[in-house]
Amino acid sequence: MRVRRGTTEEMKKLWGYSNAPTYGYFVQGLDRGNIEFWTLEDQKENKLVGELYVFYKSQDLEEANGTSRAYLCAFRIQKSHRGLGLGSQLLKAVFDRLRQQGFSEVTIGIDNDNYDKLKNMYNRWGFTELVKSQHYDYHYLDSNHQPVYYEKPSDLYLKKL
Repeated sequence: MRVRRGTTEEMKKLWGYSNAPTYGYFVQGLDRGNIEFWTLEDQKENKLVGELYVFYKSQDLEEANGTSRAYLCAFRIQKSHRGLGLGSQLLKAVFDRLRQQGFSEVTIGIDNDNYDKLKNMYNRWGFTELVKSQHYDYHYLDSNHQPVYYEKPSDLYLKKL
């Protein structure tokens, strides 16, 4: 397995060259340098089995302010590769990158799907400080290119690097 920064073209392929507003938002962020796309690559199978996006600045500055705090988004490991410590490897590489760039904090959101499992996992990785509960997802856009509102809030957690 290899952890590395992915390319915009790999992200486009992974997302199926979508026409969705969120897809365009991510591509634009990658092209402008506000987002980094990190991958976990199974070199034997020559395919991506994990992904994670780093936002350096967010519309919500409590998530990411562009100078000291970054935001992690869309952290996924394929089911066939879970439970092997690969997510930890991916996060460690991203944490190292953020420290090298002078960031001292990182946040991650926990939504309502599998909340308890995700909270326990993220707590083990050091995301222990609840910043806030929020109804808007600033990184998932509706058909009008606006952040999606959810009735049930998600929680934003902080880790000091």
